Amino acid sequence: MNRRGFSSLLRGRGLGILFAVLALSTLFAAQANAQPFGMWNVYNRATVGYIEIPHNAALNPTSGITIEGWVNVTDPGGCSNIIGKGYTTAWWVGICGTTLRSYLRGSGSFHDGGSLAGGWNHFAVTWNGSVRRHYINGEQVGEWPEASPPTTNTQPVRIGSDVNYANNYPNGSINEIRLWNVARTVDQIRANINVPITTAQTGLVAVWAAGGPADVVGPYDGARVGSLPAMTFPVAANCGSGSATSLCLNDRHAVSVRWRTDPPGGTLGTGQVAPLTTEESGLFWFFGPNNWEVMVKVLNGCGLNDRWWVFTAATTNVYYRLEVFDIRAGVNKVYFNYPGPPAPAVTDVSALATCP
Repeated sequence: MNRRGFSSLLRGRGLGILFAVLALSTLFAAQANAQPFGMWNVYNRATVGYIEIPHNAALNPTSGITIEGWVNVTDPGGCSNIIGKGYTTAWWVGICGTTLRSYLRGSGSFHDGGSLAGGWNHFAVTWNGSVRRHYINGEQVGEWPEASPPTTNTQPVRIGSDVNYANNYPNGSINEIRLWNVARTVDQIRANINVPITTAQTGLVAVWAAGGPADVVGPYDGARVGSLPAMTFPVAANCGSGSATSLCLNDRHAVSVRWRTDPPGGTLGTGQVAPLTTEESGLFWFFGPNNWEVMVKVLNGCGLNDRWWVFTAATTNVYYRLEVFDIRAGVNKVYFNYPGPPAPAVTDVSALATCP
C-alpha cells in the first residue's frame, strides 16, 4: 500500500486502525527488541572514568537477581569491568577477551559464557535461587547450577569500574544498566529490552539510563568520577540511495539485516537487498536472490502518535537482527528474530520518536 492509500485508510477508519495496531504491537513485543537509548558514556582504559553509586542494602539482592544492560565494549587485557559491587566479596559483571564473565558470590564464583564481540550487544546475568544464566541479545548462552545466594558487602556499585578491580576500565560504551531483585525469564528479558524503562516495576531496583548516574526509577543515584564523555550516533541529511546490503527508506531510514543459521556465537551472514524497493518499503534475501526472507516497511505516523512506524513480515525461521537507523535523528532501532518457529510479524507503532 502506498502512502496515499495508507493515509486514506487512516482517515476512513481513524483511531480504530490505530488501536488495532497498538494491540498487535503488544502481542508481538516479546519478539521485538532494541538498542542503546539516548546518550551513553564512553570509557577508556587510558583515563580514569566511571560512575559510582553509594552502598545501599537494596543493591545486594539475595533472593534473586538480574543484571542487564547494553554495551559496546572491548577488553584491552586482563578482563574489564562493566558493573561491579566488589568482585572479591559480592557481584560483578565484565568482559574477558570477548567473553561475558560474572561473579555473584565473590572470589572463585565466576562463570564465563557468551560473546560480547561485534558492536552493541545486550547482556543479562540472572540467578533464580538454583541456577545462574547468561543471556546475549535475548538468547541463553550459559547455565550453571548454583544453590547459594549472592553474597553481600557494603561497597559502592561502580559502572565501568569496581572497588576491587579499580583501574580495569573497558574501552567503549555502556548504556541502560538495570538491576532487579528477581530473576527475569527469557521472555521478560526479550520483552523489556525493546523500550527504555522510566517507571517502577515489580522487582526492579534501579535503572541507570542514558549513560548518566541518575537512577530513573528510584533513589539510587550515583556520580561521575573522572573523565566520562557522553556520545550519540552521528547524524546526516539523508541516507542516500541505499546499497546492496542496506535500504534507504523515506530518505532517512537506513535498514539492514544480519542472519545466522547456527547456534549463538556463530558466524552471521548479511541480508541482501532484493528488487522492488519503494520509498517506504523493501525486501531482503539471505540464501538466493529469488528466495526473499524479510519485508520491511517504515511509515510516517507522525500525524497520529508522533512516531515513525516499523512493520516487518518474514518467511523464515532463522535468527536475524534487523536494524532501522534514522540517520537524521541519530536514533537506532534493533529487532531480533529468534530461531525455531516461523518469524512473527512486527507492528511497532512506537518505533522512532523522531518526528518530523
